[in-house]
Amino acid sequence: MPTDPAQDRPREKILISPRYLAASLPNDHRQLLDVFAEDSTWSAHTDESSVTVTSPCQRITIRHDQSAVGQGAHLVISARTDEEAPERWRTDVSGNVPIELVARLISTLAHELASDPDHVVYGIGTEHGLLELYVDADVWNYFEDSGLSGFISHDGHAAVVNRAVDSPTPPIHGDASITWHLAASPEDLGHLWDISLTDKTPPFLMHAVVAEALDPRPTLRSTTFPVPAVVAPLVTIQRAPSPSPRPSAQPPHDGPPRSPEPKRTPKTR
Repeated sequence: MPTDPAQDRPREKILISPRYLAASLPNDHRQLLDVFAEDSTWSAHTDESSVTVTSPCQRITIRHDQSAVGQGAHLVISARTDEEAPERWRTDVSGNVPIELVARLISTLAHELASDPDHVVYGIGTEHGLLELYVDADVWNYFEDSGLSGFISHDGHAAVVNRAVDSPTPPIHGDASITWHLAASPEDLGHLWDISLTDKTPPFLMHAVVAEALDPRPTLRSTTFPVPAVVAPLVTIQRAPSPSPRPSAQPPHDGPPRSPEPKRTPKTR
């Protein structure tokens, strides 16, 4: 049976900005998790509406529950000291979170777990260098008020919020253990997505997802994961430039290549 030539062509790449509004459907998160499970040594258990992917050490689980979509967190990353122990820290993903943020969470977690499991679970050891955030003042405004601090996008559509454990403000989602909260809520749409991290979540994981969200550059994405129509009026989408062809080792037909000018030796005193 002949195949469709279009199926063999690589998917087009697009640039989406701002990246915090480059929403993805919860089903895209499920596809991403399925691919991760297939390509890694983590095990996967699937039932009617959910899939749970478990680390080889049995201490980290990533669960995607399609039945929870619209009701709360549909993707939850949990850490325990052993398989039967109570939860030590948790990261919740709700709504149409950009798939790049979910990918960054999963890849960062898997990489660090493979190199230093105790650092991931217990927070034992030190971070690999100082964790710094690049924040573009042309895109984000800093705020600090009543135990909350963080950044709000200039358009008011997104925020990254840090809540101190002893803050007098009401707990985020009614959970006092949540100390970091990333969210997008455009005025015309209401709640679009959010990510919450509890207080014992490793700093490197928090840093990875916050840095991804604050990045002012457009998101580069395959059209395999299109932007939902509901946010299309709020984002700018451009076709990504095609990669430049590799230079040929063969000289052009009109003669041998010219030799570059010799580099001048710097003068010294």
